[in-house]
Amino acid sequence: MLQTTQLIGFGGGVSGGLSALTSITAAMWDGTTSEYTLSNDDVVKHQQTTSNFANIRIKHATAPVLDGDFVWQYTQTGDMGGNTDSSYGFFDITEDSTWAAAGYRQGLNSMTDSYWINADGVETFETLEGGTVLTTDIAFNTDDLFKWQRVGTTLTLSVADSVVQTWTGTSESLRFCMSAFHTTSTLNDIDDVQFQN
Repeated sequence: MLQTTQLIGFGGGVSGGLSALTSITAAMWDGTTSEYTLSNDDVVKHQQTTSNFANIRIKHATAPVLDGDFVWQYTQTGDMGGNTDSSYGFFDITEDSTWAAAGYRQGLNSMTDSYWINADGVETFETLEGGTVLTTDIAFNTDDLFKWQRVGTTLTLSVADSVVQTWTGTSESLRFCMSAFHTTSTLNDIDDVQFQN
């Protein structure tokens, strides 16, 4: 399990900073949840019964609303499957109606304020803002730590402690979401999903 001490210098429960690092719970997810095993802070794609994408998002009365500064991190245990098979990221909660539980790219590519990554190969991904591709062919290894962090209005994504993308002007209240294509089982899995805000 990841520990709060890994985030010393960014919140870490210090007065005036962010709260302590907290795990999500299975009940916080919404969407095509029947295709996943949601066990505490782990997400495992276990079924392939839909004929489209199986998308889930953090949306529940007990779920965090990511206003202001935050950290959102997880261990990427799956290899993402390949081209467009998986996507992960954040979108403005005012665009909830555009998010799609079974749609291609979750509808993130049709939003104005979405900051996300999309598999463009096995163990590679591209970064996007809305429908605009920013960077392609970013490599990672399974079991790498993916850490999304917003300070002020700047959102960064670090993989294994190296910053791979920066988005600016991200002042919205954001919601995390992820997807897997129907034939992708276990390849988009993430473990130890935790946040600070």
